[in-house]
Amino acid sequence: MSRTRRRVKTRWEFLKQSAMTAGMLPLFGGGNLSFAGVKSPLDPSAITKLRRSFSGHLVVPGDPDYDTARVPSMNPEVDRFPAIVAQCANEDDVLRCIDFSHQQKLEIAVRSGNQSFLGWGTCNNGIVVDLSRMKSVKVDAVQGTVHAGTGNTAQEILAATAPYSLAPILGQCGGVGAGLALGGGLGWLSGQFGATCDNLMSARLITADGRTLTADSTTNPDLFWAIRGAGGNFGIATSFQYQLHPVKEFLAGSFVYPATRARALLQFFREYMSSAPDDLQPDCWLTNHPNGRFMIRLVHTGNLDDGERLVDMFRSFTAPEQERMKRMPFSEVYRWSDADVEFAPYPFQSLKGTYIEQLSDEAINLILERFVQPPPSCAVTFDFGHYMHGQVCRVASDARAFGLRKPDAIHLVAIVQWKNRADMLPCLAWQNKTLELLQKYSNGHIYANYMSVTGATAASRTYGNNLDRLRQLKKKYDPENFFHLNQNILP
Repeated sequence: MSRTRRRVKTRWEFLKQSAMTAGMLPLFGGGNLSFAGVKSPLDPSAITKLRRSFSGHLVVPGDPDYDTARVPSMNPEVDRFPAIVAQCANEDDVLRCIDFSHQQKLEIAVRSGNQSFLGWGTCNNGIVVDLSRMKSVKVDAVQGTVHAGTGNTAQEILAATAPYSLAPILGQCGGVGAGLALGGGLGWLSGQFGATCDNLMSARLITADGRTLTADSTTNPDLFWAIRGAGGNFGIATSFQYQLHPVKEFLAGSFVYPATRARALLQFFREYMSSAPDDLQPDCWLTNHPNGRFMIRLVHTGNLDDGERLVDMFRSFTAPEQERMKRMPFSEVYRWSDADVEFAPYPFQSLKGTYIEQLSDEAINLILERFVQPPPSCAVTFDFGHYMHGQVCRVASDARAFGLRKPDAIHLVAIVQWKNRADMLPCLAWQNKTLELLQKYSNGHIYANYMSVTGATAASRTYGNNLDRLRQLKKKYDPENFFHLNQNILP
């Protein structure tokens, strides 16, 4: 999935240099907007005053780097044109942004990893607090911990910890931000060591009223409970301390089959994972481009000889058309996983996620029915990721705000891509209908980091029995709902 995002960014950089750009921008901005026509709603003197005290970089409409700074969305439904993008260098810059937002009555959006399906890292005519420049990784190999800035990515953190044969519990792609724990956080090591939020030791947050708080098990413990799954509601996190775990090498790779084998393979995958050890983590990909194929990816971080025997079970079930499986240092996990999945080279795409409580035959049948029904102009991919098992499921559902702990659940992303602007509506209609039909298999639940729906019931579906406690904490830390572009909890 991270490769999708990286390729979108590179493609946009290319498109901005081509004559095609002018024809494509109205799709993403809506109406007849073009970058030359976007005007800032702010008083220039207010921006000038902010610049004088700002250590980072401010970007407003009309600046040559505005399009790059605003980051056009991979999802045309949520592309936005902020009034100002504040690329913060430090916590003082974050405080100035909060103060400026209050003064100017601006909606505020917080961006770090920029991987929100709903585009919560940006807004129209508001201020984007961009934390991507706030990078600082410090490893304590003796204590087995790492301090990271909110702007750091999983790949950057792993690069710093790997020389000590220590690994952070972050996502399945290298571009995921350090703040993954704010929505729970699931990755290649979650079966063995739990969710990202289970390995968060402390964080620093700046609240809507300008307080800088530490949250850990002894300092503001109620806030510490809340930010591990509902973190965007309570403040802007500027740094994190994570527990590390000893992981030196791993066995990883993929098996590729024709898409016609998908039903049997998904059923086998379900049985295979029901008794899998904690140190095995999979995901599956089903795509119709260029030719229909099904891919299973496996990561094993325990005894590698045991891993080889587990891998043989897939070979024994049915011989793959292609196989890429090898042992490698764990420092390579993101380079491998980011490069292992290929997508159609189309300029437009949308990603939306859902939660499936059990990969039943009925759910599999629906997915496969939808897989053969997209408009002919659409390339579609289903990613079956973050299979729930092992340590992540042994933590009580009320121990953190992140409560999705049911064994054998899985998280599904429906990816749709298209070539031409005119194909957008039918492709998005297929995607939205697919997600709607799949909701009956979620038992009413949503994973915060994969949210693709909003509305009155979204909070209860995200936080379940933890919602009442979270509402009380929202009243305490953000009673005006200043931070609302997130998996929002109404105070």
